[in-house]
Amino acid sequence: MVDFTTPNLCGASEQFNKLAGQFSSIKDSLQGQLEGEIDSLKSELTGSLSVLEADIKGLIPELPEIPDVSLISEIQNLVSLPTGSLSSLTSLANIKLKFGDALDEAGFSLDSLVGDATAAFSGGIDLCGGGIPNFVIGPNGKPTQKAEDAGMPDGDPVDEDGADLTTPSAEINTSNAALAGDAAAASAVVKENLPKTDIASESGDVSDEAKTEYAKKDAIMRAKLQKDGSAPSPQVQKVSNATATDSNLPVKDSLLSADDIIVELKQQQNRLTVANNNLNKAAQRLSFIIQKTRKPDPENILASGTEKLVRDESKSFRLEVSGLPIIADHDLTTDPFVRSKLSFAGKNHSIGKLGTGIHKVYYSFSGIASLGIKQAYRANDPDVPGNTGRLKGRLDRIILRVTDVEKSSERFVKIYDEMTNQIEKTYAVPV
Repeated sequence: MVDFTTPNLCGASEQFNKLAGQFSSIKDSLQGQLEGEIDSLKSELTGSLSVLEADIKGLIPELPEIPDVSLISEIQNLVSLPTGSLSSLTSLANIKLKFGDALDEAGFSLDSLVGDATAAFSGGIDLCGGGIPNFVIGPNGKPTQKAEDAGMPDGDPVDEDGADLTTPSAEINTSNAALAGDAAAASAVVKENLPKTDIASESGDVSDEAKTEYAKKDAIMRAKLQKDGSAPSPQVQKVSNATATDSNLPVKDSLLSADDIIVELKQQQNRLTVANNNLNKAAQRLSFIIQKTRKPDPENILASGTEKLVRDESKSFRLEVSGLPIIADHDLTTDPFVRSKLSFAGKNHSIGKLGTGIHKVYYSFSGIASLGIKQAYRANDPDVPGNTGRLKGRLDRIILRVTDVEKSSERFVKIYDEMTNQIEKTYAVPV
């Protein structure tokens, strides 16, 4: 220990020597009162320790609390900015820098999340309802996905006595059919593929061989469910359930007032959300199969259980997709769609470029339709003379745009699905 009393000694610390002196004084006091009254000793020590605690805190200040950086908060800030503005582009670049790699590893697409958030924001939907994965950057500086945060009520509980269910049960059952089907399929696959394991009763340890077998079966089950069309992520299934509920509710026959136009705008927003979700589902399936080509055994195993994916940059494939919808207004008139020599060669490989390019083209169309719906919401003022008629004309244009987006979604989903199939065929090798 450096003794501050030594003149001109390098590294000496007056504050530290003060603490050391206090420790020494307390020690001497204890040794001098070994035969004294306990109450007297306690009183003296309490005062000395309080002073010592205050001095230590003064020497080592408390670290400031740094709030987590939330992906949900960042995206909410982004969608509230003017589309295409410098502030919007800067915000998007910052989000990609902070969360892009973590989202890719978890199977999420930042572009699709931003597209969904923009659509939800324009429809007045709360973005905190689970549509965006809850990634945060804590003190360690690494993005981590957490469970969804529970909200706090801002009012007193509401008495629900006498509340009636106004949605017919048949419509509720229709809305939940996809979720129930996926759950049943997952249960059947697990029962079929789950291996049996013997565990030592003395220790309860699971052998490395058993762990490897479970990992292999888990990869097979995931691949089977994705191949059979189950939702590749909870986010996709949640959107499917929400839009199914709206799709199965009865609709109004005519547009007579500004309120009716709002109803129709919500239906168009719902159609747009379904189209976006269908594309996201196909894009995530493609993303998962691309990631699987880079994974080690047994995570790269396919649904058959007899083949696995191995990325080989010397291989390539020809993509040809026919029977595609034609969208003349967006110059999507090629049928069949053909691309040659698609491969994983190079850092920016042609497979990834095509997948990313399709995604950007689609969301440029979807974004225009979403913006039109948002502007119509804002312009819906029934007190302005003649406004309802003008909105009806605007609504007709929105319906045409949404129809084109639906066709684009159908077209690109077919291309994504064929890319997924061709990757499996080209890069599959025996286990």
